[in-house]
Amino acid sequence: MNVTEPTFFRHKARMALLLISIAVVTTIPHVKSWNDASRMATVQSLVEHHTFVIDQSVFANTGDKVFIKGHFYSDKPVAPAVLGALVYWPLFQLHFSLDYGWNFAYFVITFIIIKGFWLAGLLAFYGALSQASLDVDKRIWLTAALGIASLYFTWASTFNNHILAAAQLMIGFYFFLQAKQGLSLKRNLFLAGLFFSLAGTMDIPTGVFYVAFLGYLFMQASLRRIVFFYLLPVTVTVLPSLMLNFFVAGSIIPLQLNKDYFDYPGSPWIGSSSLSGMSVNDLDFSLHYGFAALFGTKGFMLYNPFLFIALPYLGAEILHKRAFSQEAILIGGTSAIMVLYYFLFTNNFAGDSYSIRWFVPLLPLLFFFMHPFFVDFSKTKRRLFFTIFIFSAVIASIGVISAWSRAALSDTPVLSNLIELRQSLDRFPVSPSPRSRAPAFGS
Repeated sequence: MNVTEPTFFRHKARMALLLISIAVVTTIPHVKSWNDASRMATVQSLVEHHTFVIDQSVFANTGDKVFIKGHFYSDKPVAPAVLGALVYWPLFQLHFSLDYGWNFAYFVITFIIIKGFWLAGLLAFYGALSQASLDVDKRIWLTAALGIASLYFTWASTFNNHILAAAQLMIGFYFFLQAKQGLSLKRNLFLAGLFFSLAGTMDIPTGVFYVAFLGYLFMQASLRRIVFFYLLPVTVTVLPSLMLNFFVAGSIIPLQLNKDYFDYPGSPWIGSSSLSGMSVNDLDFSLHYGFAALFGTKGFMLYNPFLFIALPYLGAEILHKRAFSQEAILIGGTSAIMVLYYFLFTNNFAGDSYSIRWFVPLLPLLFFFMHPFFVDFSKTKRRLFFTIFIFSAVIASIGVISAWSRAALSDTPVLSNLIELRQSLDRFPVSPSPRSRAPAFGS
């Protein structure tokens, strides 16, 4: 399809307006879990008390915290909270404070940081597809599949590190492809290194992608001589995080990997086996646990049906040595390593969450390999795509009700969210009376 330039830009403007509108109405305006409470505790402490200690935060009652040298700290990587603090500072100066319940400051922080990167990731995804020889319409539909018909959409509704890492990996991959094409080599390698390493500071296991692409660069004679530009960004991404860990605990090891820090009076983790990364599962457990994580009631494959198309095409890219076969090997192999890590070192299916949130960062990179599906877009393929699109969009939209699905309501997150929605709606009486006032939705 040939699109004239004015028509194309009008098309892009409408798409941008649609995405922004969707972003506004799907941003959850309040803290819903220990996880985001822990992150907001650091955000609030940085701005209001100029410290990483969360003792004085209203969110200090979160269970996701560690106790070091007489003080509590969030057990989460600090980089997302630092971004949140940059947004919260001017809001606090305008007397908008973070707190539980529906909260304007939390909404703005989540909208600007999370939705901002969600949109940036989609733009990078769309840009990367330009190298796959797809026309504008097909690039838009594939971008829409990622943007609103996968868990990439669901997890953009609340403050978390997984969507940040997902977007940053995709942005890094876009700049990597630009560099591989020989375009502004030094600049694009620097930006690829910046976003790949930034993803690793947001969501530590995703740092394996930075290492994998670094290894690839060392193997390419034309890129090896300027790999310094890829390495340089770690001084402003990884190094500050390591220095903070050392300042707080006297070690560069991430705080969440030291079990002793979770041992304090009243800790919900005393005697628990659910802390991630503390022990290695045996092979039999890992196999059953891994299968359930992909195909069980929270199964990541089932909550992202487009992966049943993306993964076979990724394999075909490698098998037939197509244009992106090297990238397919890098991304496929590195994704497998990251997934295997969680099979071996976790046992709680990502806790209260809509499917397995740990795997969300992989979605943009894996979805990229769906592009050959559109080369011969027959009537059968068209029907299949739009059938899966509608089904996937419904699944992803139900997830927006609460990305932190409560297992206490149901072990199946779709059902848990529908039950939560029904309970919230039931709080509103059909005919409100002076004696019966409904509480706020979702409170």
